[in-house]
Amino acid sequence: MSPAESNRPTVLGSATSTAPGEVTDQPELISFPLERPSLRGRRRGSQVGQSALPYFLCGDENRLVGYLATTEAPIFELGNPLLLVGPTGSGKTAIAMHLAARRVAAANQPTPPTVLYQTSVDFARQFAEAVASDDLPHLQQQLSEPEVLILDDLHLIADKPAAQEELALRVENRCLASQSTILTCRRLPSEVRGMRPLLISRVLPGLTVPLDLPSEQTRRQLLRELADNYQLEMSETLISELNAGLELALPCRSLEAAVKQLSLWRRMRNLPVNSEAIQSAIEIVGQSQDLTPAMIAGAVAKRFRLKLSDLRSGSRKQHLVRARSLAMTLSRQMTSLSMHQIGDYFGGRDHTTVLHAIRKTESLLEQDAELRHIADDVREKLSTS
Repeated sequence: MSPAESNRPTVLGSATSTAPGEVTDQPELISFPLERPSLRGRRRGSQVGQSALPYFLCGDENRLVGYLATTEAPIFELGNPLLLVGPTGSGKTAIAMHLAARRVAAANQPTPPTVLYQTSVDFARQFAEAVASDDLPHLQQQLSEPEVLILDDLHLIADKPAAQEELALRVENRCLASQSTILTCRRLPSEVRGMRPLLISRVLPGLTVPLDLPSEQTRRQLLRELADNYQLEMSETLISELNAGLELALPCRSLEAAVKQLSLWRRMRNLPVNSEAIQSAIEIVGQSQDLTPAMIAGAVAKRFRLKLSDLRSGSRKQHLVRARSLAMTLSRQMTSLSMHQIGDYFGGRDHTTVLHAIRKTESLLEQDAELRHIADDVREKLSTS
């Protein structure tokens, strides 16, 4: 089988039967095997970008990704650099690895092109070390040599302007030399607070590819595939029960965590998976994601460069009120606590005070792009903590 044939997407179906004689059309799902390149540099471990399954499953939410990952057309002729944008757990790193491997295979050279993988944090650290030791040309050469460069999690250097400026120049030089560059970011760089205009201007003119978390249909199929992978016999009723009990917008690794819990439950009890096992898995996965007002307030305080005690104090300084109100709003949105319980944590404030703060903040979030970006940043950090 040729490489093209081995990478050809598999169509999993486009219709589901809901009752005898009744068929409901749904967008078809496709899957394709994830390829991985040989990496140069420090990050050679097989765990980089490792997916729970050896293939990628996508529906309409990631249709563009499916096309680019399987097309025989030269992807980097469509745009360079290539920017993958999506929330944590959407598969950005796995797809970056896959596209790099496809680029290497397409070269069809006796000596395969080199692929360098780096996180943006690693780059920023090496840049600081190079500046301190007056050895910047060596780092610049390291980034100019590989035919394919993968730079992961661009948003994590939003607070490092000097590293961003240097990276912008490296990306520009690589593009001028027709070298392939792949970057990943949780959001468009232009929407990340602290991202330098020079870097934004070098990244966005390439090809931007959005990724999203699994949709309802894709998630059901993923649960089926994961159950098969762990050799669990589960009926469609049990799959539906598990799917309905899990929180929306979960990354694949959380879905896998639930299936792992089912596998453990089966081994411990030597019984087939049933509703009791499903409920246990749902509760365990849910507990691992439970947030508290303290966690939320801590993240907000850090984002505003304040002390946690400031948010719980009685101070009415405007910048403190703004941060405190956002923390209370996120606590209401991301936990099941009542306004009375939230008010107790934030300095013993009463129900009416909390309600007023939340309503005012929700109104501001619709109008104030900066505050909305801060709220998004805090949510993302809490979802990965």
